[in-house]
Amino acid sequence: MTQSRQEKTSRQRSVRWYMGFKQSTKKLKPKQLIKVISRSVQSRNLVPYIPLLRIEKEPKGEYYFFIAIESIEMGDIPPEVDSFIKGLKEQCFNFPVGKERNQFTIDDIKPMVGAAHDVQDYTNPIPYRSQKIIRESPFALVDSTKTQNLSDEQIRQFSTKHEHLLYWLSTSGSGTWESFKKTCEILDLHEPKRILRRLKLLNHLTTSDNGSKWQVNPPSLVHVGTDSEPSDQTFLLHGQRSHCFLQRLREFGSLKERHQPRGEAPPRIKLILPSQITIEILAQKIGYSINLAESSSILSLNDWQNSLNRIDGVLPFNFDLKRFDGANFIDCIFQNETGFYQFWTKDSRRLRYNFFYNQNTQSWLQGDWYGLRFLAILSLGQNVEFYYNRQEKTLAIPRAQRLPEIYESHLVMASGMLPTYRDGFLIYTRISSRLAREISEALKITLTEQ
Repeated sequence: MTQSRQEKTSRQRSVRWYMGFKQSTKKLKPKQLIKVISRSVQSRNLVPYIPLLRIEKEPKGEYYFFIAIESIEMGDIPPEVDSFIKGLKEQCFNFPVGKERNQFTIDDIKPMVGAAHDVQDYTNPIPYRSQKIIRESPFALVDSTKTQNLSDEQIRQFSTKHEHLLYWLSTSGSGTWESFKKTCEILDLHEPKRILRRLKLLNHLTTSDNGSKWQVNPPSLVHVGTDSEPSDQTFLLHGQRSHCFLQRLREFGSLKERHQPRGEAPPRIKLILPSQITIEILAQKIGYSINLAESSSILSLNDWQNSLNRIDGVLPFNFDLKRFDGANFIDCIFQNETGFYQFWTKDSRRLRYNFFYNQNTQSWLQGDWYGLRFLAILSLGQNVEFYYNRQEKTLAIPRAQRLPEIYESHLVMASGMLPTYRDGFLIYTRISSRLAREISEALKITLTEQ
């Protein structure tokens, strides 16, 4: 497979350094600053150049913040980044700080800054931003409870097809929903909407708010502790990958692959490095830019709901509607009731859209299918309960109450594995009691220990 221009460029951008600025809390509070910068970086597709930002600990009055920049060498500002900084100066930036050339390493700023804020994982909490309806939404699903009993050989074949899909996506870098569908069709992979969701759960790619566009995430490593030897460093690999990239990793560490349950996604890859090889040294030696992913905070239910897209111009009377009653979708006439609705063509042969209607705000919300169903379950007053096994470190969630994508991704990323199915439950592995508690508290759900 030939290497794309983007892959070659990402291999060159192997140095991460920081530019520092000063801001006043009267003009822009730190949380607002994170929102503005993250939204701008995402909208301009600058995540490969500006992966994160760091803010001074306990800011009061005036505070410092630092933008991480990926470039060929320290001090080299890519044209896209230079344009971005100039465009946001009036809104966000007060004046540069510190060194004359405004170039900092992580060691320079580490004593004064807090945790890093990943601009790619940041969920914009602006509650009502208008969106146009696309012709076919990848969020328009129909619930499926089917599970196949596959042989080991069938799992291996499915796993290989998904791996080839990720290689193709990595080479392309980004594209449209139509191109994603077409590639799945070529690889004989069915249900592309579910495949897209699984790749997002595993942090391999992201999509635009309405799902019309996708973008592969840069290669990132998630630290998962030690493996067989105490001195070894074990990481999970996510994001962009290729045969060449994996081969380079094998020169400095060992890779362990494991098929996802039912082969429904690319294999999980563990990278085990000797203690003397740091991520910085690895990136320098292999010529690729690799991010060490940091855990992101878990949004409250209200913050997540406020982050959903508000869709204007919805005309429910032009469609045949079905409303979720807690178990199934039943035919209905729209009467401004809060709930989860399916929009079918007038001949009831084709599902076009799924939206959640909030009666209090009189707004239609768009989001991942399971997330909207979860809102409907809560609005109907149904009891939701998680079951945590402290000894096995597993979390069981009723399959009929699957979590919104943003919360499920935290559970999947804990092990790098999609859930297994057992007796009507989704089983997530390597879940700490802290993670189980934080998610249950965020969603205000009962957590029962077994």
